[in-house]
Amino acid sequence: MFDQLQVLKYYLYYRHFLHFSTRKKLMRWQAKKLRRHLSFVGKHTKIYQGMTSLKEYPLADKEFMMRHFNELNTVEVRRKEAEAFAIKAERDRNFQPKLHGVTVGLSSGTSGRRGIFLVSDRERLRWAGYILAKFLPGSIFHTYSIAFFMRADSNLYESLGSRRIQFHFFDIYQEMESHRDRLCQLQPDILVGQPSVLLQIAEDRKQGACELTPRVVISIAEVLERDQEERLKQAFGVSIIHQVYQCTEGFLAATCSKGTLHLNEDIVHIDREYLDERRFAPIVTDFERKAQPIIRYRLNDILIEKKRTCSCGSPCLALEKIEGREDDVFYFAGKNGKKQMVFPDFIRRCVLFGDTRDMNLKSDYRVVQNTDGSIVICGDWNRDEKKRIEQEFFQLAEDRDLILPKIVFHPCACELGRKMKRVERKRDEKESRKEKKNENT
Repeated sequence: MFDQLQVLKYYLYYRHFLHFSTRKKLMRWQAKKLRRHLSFVGKHTKIYQGMTSLKEYPLADKEFMMRHFNELNTVEVRRKEAEAFAIKAERDRNFQPKLHGVTVGLSSGTSGRRGIFLVSDRERLRWAGYILAKFLPGSIFHTYSIAFFMRADSNLYESLGSRRIQFHFFDIYQEMESHRDRLCQLQPDILVGQPSVLLQIAEDRKQGACELTPRVVISIAEVLERDQEERLKQAFGVSIIHQVYQCTEGFLAATCSKGTLHLNEDIVHIDREYLDERRFAPIVTDFERKAQPIIRYRLNDILIEKKRTCSCGSPCLALEKIEGREDDVFYFAGKNGKKQMVFPDFIRRCVLFGDTRDMNLKSDYRVVQNTDGSIVICGDWNRDEKKRIEQEFFQLAEDRDLILPKIVFHPCACELGRKMKRVERKRDEKESRKEKKNENT
């Protein structure tokens, strides 16, 4: 009962009380929160002892967090113990137990490096209230069923549950056929999953295998492509596909009522390291997390700022999209002899512009750059369609004075339980050895 009252308190706070009319007011409030948080962190962590201003804190990444795990967390949890605990939960597929009263989770390792996160009960309940404030289509006192397709369950997600709000976990490591009857019987009000899973459910609906009519559809974990978004809108008859940009390092962005993705600057401070005029890598400071402080954590995601302000009126920074990871920026040889970066969006456009079929009929695809620079394009296309896609790549290279690498086509196949990455660059042995060394440090 106490947990539910706490969730309700946070829900009401974020839904009805915490609003800012201007960005200036938001930044002033955020600065106050940061000062208080850094004062706490500077007193309670060994590695940040005595640090009171943000500029004193070192830039962090996953390797830094794992190397200093014991000195950084404030709940006296040791890395080896936490890792063993999280791995056992993954293997047993039992995510209910806590370690010393703390929720422990294992990141999926999309970046190639595994991470461990710690969340206290207070942080867990605050997160639940915030999530519900963002995504419930009506009052918290109404009844909702939520179907959540994920790699792992967690005490975090169970915090959403109550007598009125029923949370139902679906394990994506199991075949979709094993979920179909349960999902059809449940008829969830809110459907949550990664785009590749949502598209499978949408296909089932199209084939008449499962008639779902969710009020809210939320995309998580993978980059949501424009064509996927349109297919899902049409399949489920909704005007907006909501997105959650969340990772081990925090809940960083969510979709507003107008369908625009905004940074959650009411719970996180984000500095921007610009890669070009609008693309940036986020540097995250979460001023609500104390069990495992996230301070000046640089993510290797590529975010694109929206050119115009959003009509919803939120002063939080609006995003055009999440483009992908820096790791997945391709490299082409330039005609000037230097390597040139090619951002994932340019790779996607080559496929989308080359495939002239109706958007709603597009097959899934992947484009992978191998360590030797060659490109493998996986998808279901005929000979003419492949020629058009190849021509788009040729045009891209011509426009930017690049030398087009070798291109080969293969059928597309998805691995069960694995995040679908449409654009991916393979790491060479040197990069892999470095990451493995960092992971084991």
